[in-house]
Amino acid sequence: MTEKADYLEGQTRGNNLVVDGIPEAQNESWKETEDKVRYVINEKLHLDSSQMVIERAHRTGNPSGYSGKRGLSLVKFLRYKDKMAVLRKTKDLKGTNIYVNEDYTEAVRQKHKELIPAMKAARERGDIAYIRHDKLIVHPTAQKQEDTKSTNSQELEPRAGSRD
Repeated sequence: MTEKADYLEGQTRGNNLVVDGIPEAQNESWKETEDKVRYVINEKLHLDSSQMVIERAHRTGNPSGYSGKRGLSLVKFLRYKDKMAVLRKTKDLKGTNIYVNEDYTEAVRQKHKELIPAMKAARERGDIAYIRHDKLIVHPTAQKQEDTKSTNSQELEPRAGSRD
């Protein structure tokens, strides 16, 4: 039952994104939060948010109690393709202290925490590594693949003085 409940919860979060780093105003309304999210989409991600339908945008967690604190915003898009358009452009946020992530269930977030050390170790070895949903994906770099191929092909060549 727990797995089924986690699956259903994950499905309900399918069009959601969590935006971290947008300054929060005291007693900020849902409309103000949505306007700030739309500003980030338009100005920082260079997308047209007027074509995106945001069902809801609100702050999560405890209210900051003072203006200017950077808080988490939960954004629910009507269309999955709008969510994915925003996610594809998040590289444009580099250096802004604004971060956009998918809204995962607590079980998936816990799995991420467990996989992060293995992902960092793979990256230190020079592999391309990332976490997708609740799985660690590791791809050897092109240089490592070429080194492996050249080593394997050298082993297959006959040695000098050997009879074939």
